[in-house]
Amino acid sequence: MIYKFRRGKGKVMDQEYIIAHADKSVMKISGLRVKGLNTKKLEQILMEKLHTVVRVIGVTGESIEMDAYDIEPDQVRKNEKGLIEILALTEGITATEVAQISCSEKIVEVIYDQIPEKPISACAKERWIKRS
Repeated sequence: MIYKFRRGKGKVMDQEYIIAHADKSVMKISGLRVKGLNTKKLEQILMEKLHTVVRVIGVTGESIEMDAYDIEPDQVRKNEKGLIEILALTEGITATEVAQISCSEKIVEVIYDQIPEKPISACAKERWIKRS
């Protein structure tokens, strides 16, 4: 869901905000050997397994990071063995003996009214780290 807000007096617009709301978890599966991976195919496989939208956001030779929408981290962790088995059947991925979900956490929600009028820092990443 995307909301667009305008702040200002009368016809003068001082600032414009776009707030995007997405209920998502970020997970990282480590202990893999990844080579020649088709990320779109992997996303499709994971969407069918988790019954939700999944976007791969990072791939290394040993791990995969992804966003999973409208699913709780606990649900993902309960399904860890099945998920890793599915991944191991995907072309370009081999699971090792230590394959596991090494991270599964909910994205932090930010309250609109608590967003400062002026940036806390020039670095966008630092601004959000300081908010949580």
